[in-house]
Amino acid sequence: MKSIEEQVGGLARVRDEDLAERGSGAGARTLLESIVAAEQAHEPAVRRRWGARPVRRLAVAAVAVAALAAAAVIGPGLIEGGRGVPTSYANSAIEIEQRGDDWVARVKDPYANPGLYGEAFKAVGLDVSLNLVPASPSGVGKVVRTDFSGNTSPDKSLGDGFEPEGCDMGSPGCALAVTVSVGFTGTGVISLGRPAKPGEQYENAARATTKGELLHGVKVDEHTVGEVRAAAAERGVKTKIWVIEPTEPSGYSYSPKGQPEHVGDDWIVWDAEVLGADTVKLLVTEKRLAKNPIYDGPKPPDIE
Repeated sequence: MKSIEEQVGGLARVRDEDLAERGSGAGARTLLESIVAAEQAHEPAVRRRWGARPVRRLAVAAVAVAALAAAAVIGPGLIEGGRGVPTSYANSAIEIEQRGDDWVARVKDPYANPGLYGEAFKAVGLDVSLNLVPASPSGVGKVVRTDFSGNTSPDKSLGDGFEPEGCDMGSPGCALAVTVSVGFTGTGVISLGRPAKPGEQYENAARATTKGELLHGVKVDEHTVGEVRAAAAERGVKTKIWVIEPTEPSGYSYSPKGQPEHVGDDWIVWDAEVLGADTVKLLVTEKRLAKNPIYDGPKPPDIE
């Protein structure tokens, strides 16, 4: 017969403070019942004196209760799945659970130490690091950038948004979310947009004219710098100029060291991107071009 230590030795160690306010599920209760039943099955049938204390039974129950508490912390998958990997995990910053073919991660604290996010993904068998970066309003809840290796189709393994889907950020129970497919076996670094703190510069490259952004509703492409600056000033928005150079056969380049000292009001704006809570950058050229270098032609009508 396996010893009690062998029966529960595969469970992770749990600190006392980790057990605070933890409940138990059906899997954990099954564990308790199975351990006690195993002891009963192998215990010799000995007639006890009236009033004798069942010391061994109490010891078994004590160990089983400790195992039950550990199971409640680690997650029900370790007990019910039988695969050695939990199907859910939670800490103070994030919670992850398996839903069908996906792992759904709900970010409870978007300003937490990134190590807590990695801890949760590792607990469910994923080699994924998650960074929460400041983003403009339209970029909150969206993946800003990724770095994948060892997976042939990372795009099919990744999703973003809010949990529950469609909820409003800031409302009770609404969290940022990332979805990773259960079949993902590679290594990934994901940067997810979070609400920016005062003074933080955005790390996403959202168009300033997108819904929810500083210049929504303002047409900036192919207008002059003077016109766009005036429209921005009416909204209390500051502007910075990025002079770009068209490249052949398409696209453009930007050189921080090659910026002119003066930009005229008659220079042409091709697009605008958000930099911070009150600042946008204008992508401009000195001369009007035959086509918009940002879009390699006219700006598509379905893009704000």
